[in-house]
Amino acid sequence: MAVEVVKSQFTGGGAPGDFAWMIRQPEHAHSLFIFNDNEGEFLAHHRGGTHVCSRGGGNAVIRPYQCRSPQQAMGIPTGTYDRGVHYAGYSSLDDHVLDVLDSAFQSLDALLATGHYISVIFSWNNSESTLATGIFHPAPEVKNYIVNGILTVAARN
Repeated sequence: MAVEVVKSQFTGGGAPGDFAWMIRQPEHAHSLFIFNDNEGEFLAHHRGGTHVCSRGGGNAVIRPYQCRSPQQAMGIPTGTYDRGVHYAGYSSLDDHVLDVLDSAFQSLDALLATGHYISVIFSWNNSESTLATGIFHPAPEVKNYIVNGILTVAARN
């Protein structure tokens, strides 16, 4: 049976769509929340760089939950961040971006293959019918690639 995919739209704090609130609810004990991460934090977490698993901005506020056992959150990069100076959403699906995103999907696949999760939850923008983003503004084809990757991986687990 495939893992359920939940497209969650933020409407305000302390309610469905607020990942910081949702992740603490008992009904989500076996949910994996996908947050929009920056490339540096993602690579540090997955490839062993300096990383403290600290709260981020936007839905990355749940980043600490990716360092818990069992893991309840996972970041997928939507852009780069230069130490508080510059946020840049991925502007195209170039080879570098594809490599980073495909690495994220491999990590997602490995997590879902554990059988611990019954659902995957990610931020959704109803008006644009794609991934919701707030801090980074990646190109539409990047957002669509991320959504399709999540759906594909979840369908085979």
